[in-house]
Amino acid sequence: MKINILSPHIDDAAYSLALTISRCVNNQIPVTIINCFTVTKWAIKFVSKDVNEVSLLRKKEDSECYKTYNAAIDIINLELTDAPLRNDYIFQSQPFQPDELKLVEIVKKKLEKSSDAILISPLGIGNHIDHSICKEAVMQLYGKIKVLFYEDLPYANRISETEIFDQIKILEERLNVQLTHRTDGLKNSTINKEQLIRLYKTQINDEICSEIMAHMNNLSGERIWGEAHLLEEFSRPLIRN
Repeated sequence: MKINILSPHIDDAAYSLALTISRCVNNQIPVTIINCFTVTKWAIKFVSKDVNEVSLLRKKEDSECYKTYNAAIDIINLELTDAPLRNDYIFQSQPFQPDELKLVEIVKKKLEKSSDAILISPLGIGNHIDHSICKEAVMQLYGKIKVLFYEDLPYANRISETEIFDQIKILEERLNVQLTHRTDGLKNSTINKEQLIRLYKTQINDEICSEIMAHMNNLSGERIWGEAHLLEEFSRPLIRN
């Protein structure tokens, strides 16, 4: 089994799936992180106004994060331009614009080349346009590739459980499937998630870190959604609690 994780930005995969990644690599399951919107100057605190400098710094943070696993985790950067550099909004409030539909196609073409792996995709919680573009690409490929979904953090911690389940219902209706979930617990993880996500120094502060950790603690792990048969296929090789 191979696992691909679709990360809209550098850090999204680690924020949402650090424990899951740990459980995969501990069971010798190959993991590839596909970072999409990696051309950026976004930072939560000032580091530079130069796009190349900030983009490189964020890639270095990403590399340091995955080195902590002491395992061969592949990182693919698609070098797409992130939302703050493309337009004057980051949250989707209108149908996809022509340039955004082109980005959907670029992501789709990349994902089509990895049809032998299970893809874990963001649910698009939070309505960030870059997350929505990734989710749309995956939904258009659904049925052609194996897909599971993760809850985007910290956004998932900012809405209620009822709102999360309402978004799942909308997704089920569009895909015409029934989704269930599995929460991988904390007992068999060999990493400290808080220490790991704090390696993204340009992107995280105490507030965001607390939100991510609160969601993990409330669930006693990380929740993944998908059709029951695929969740079973994914879960079978993992160490169970």
